[in-house]
Amino acid sequence: MRNLFSGIFVKNCTISDTTNGVRIKSWPALYGGAASNMHFEDIVMNNVQNPVIIDQVYCPWNQCSLKAPSKVKISDVSFKNIRGTSATPVVVQIACSSGIPCDKVQLAHIKLAYSGPDGPAKSQCSNVKPIISGIMSASGC
Repeated sequence: MRNLFSGIFVKNCTISDTTNGVRIKSWPALYGGAASNMHFEDIVMNNVQNPVIIDQVYCPWNQCSLKAPSKVKISDVSFKNIRGTSATPVVVQIACSSGIPCDKVQLAHIKLAYSGPDGPAKSQCSNVKPIISGIMSASGC
């Protein structure tokens, strides 16, 4: 493994009017590595487009090949007590690598509202089996 990232803790923040709230991303097919022990807790979102996101198919401006999955192992991640409003209906999106699925991802007490015209708040998850506890205001994962 080339890159190792561990020990990130974000707590007691307010995020307003942004594209992303709490986000983990990796590019497909480039470098291998691992990202673990990352925790996001007691976060307030105000009109955030992507409040909670893990994106392992990140490929802006078509600069990469989506044929090969990300080689970064993401594990031991928690999103706890995240509340507020989303500017889009997808309030939780966890898109993990098809080659190395995410492991030990916890969603606890996620209360994010969306009141726009595109339907109720929802979650989308792929290549992960999140551990869900407490309130989860958006179905789907």
